[in-house]
Amino acid sequence: MAEYKIKDLETLTGIKAHTLRIWEKRYNLLSPNRTETKIRTYSDKDLVKLLNVAILYDSGVKISKIAEFSSNQIQQKVTDLYDHKYSYSAVVSLLVQSMIVIDCETFERVLKNTIQKEGLETVYKNYLVSFLNRIGVLWMVGTITPVQEHFVSNLIRQTIIVETDKLPIVVKRRIDAVLFTPEGEFHEISLLFYNYILRKRNFRTLYLGANLPIVDLKSTLSTINPKNLIVSIIAGVSEESYSDFMKFLTDEVRLPVFLGGAMVDNYGLPKSEIIFPIQDWIE
Repeated sequence: MAEYKIKDLETLTGIKAHTLRIWEKRYNLLSPNRTETKIRTYSDKDLVKLLNVAILYDSGVKISKIAEFSSNQIQQKVTDLYDHKYSYSAVVSLLVQSMIVIDCETFERVLKNTIQKEGLETVYKNYLVSFLNRIGVLWMVGTITPVQEHFVSNLIRQTIIVETDKLPIVVKRRIDAVLFTPEGEFHEISLLFYNYILRKRNFRTLYLGANLPIVDLKSTLSTINPKNLIVSIIAGVSEESYSDFMKFLTDEVRLPVFLGGAMVDNYGLPKSEIIFPIQDWIE
């Protein structure tokens, strides 16, 4: 069982730590343990309850009323709210809850139903990006486990692949884009989404996936003959390593490169006439 600090709860629920302290004192909403240095710590059960509380609160239910409900009543009202409204808060919070307790059935049901209602593109931009950002912060500080992270990553990955396979095959003579992540980069959810968007917009793509050595890519370019490359870099590297890789890539492979991922947000685009932000293509 994990232990969460109040800042972790703030990250996952969107409720400010100051507000949580007031709710604890005024409504006895949660009863955290305390370390020897008086730091509050919360359990998985506390987190799940607070996620449900956040859903009801965001939907307009007063906190004084929520505090009167039993845990079962809170859960039932959240289920009813999700089934009827598909609110942003309900979707993201239910995904987080499912991750915490490793509930495959609920995670898949929420994701599938929301995609059926709104489409993968909307769900990814409006729900999954927020969800992945939240768990990414906790992954970096070691609050969530590798099992939890792999559990949700693989379900999202499978879902995007399934939705992509539903798209019609694009018939063109030349490949518009080859998509991959660099050697040592195994995060491919955003890359899979880029591939889905391009396929949906009738571009012909070749998806090569994660951890691709540039030397191997270069050796097959004459056979593939693509117009562009799409690269995603998520894992944290130094700015120098990031710049060195992009210089090596563009020196070896003289093709336009559309770049996405967290490292672009951190360091910006390298200065080059043939490197562009992925948003120029997919938005």
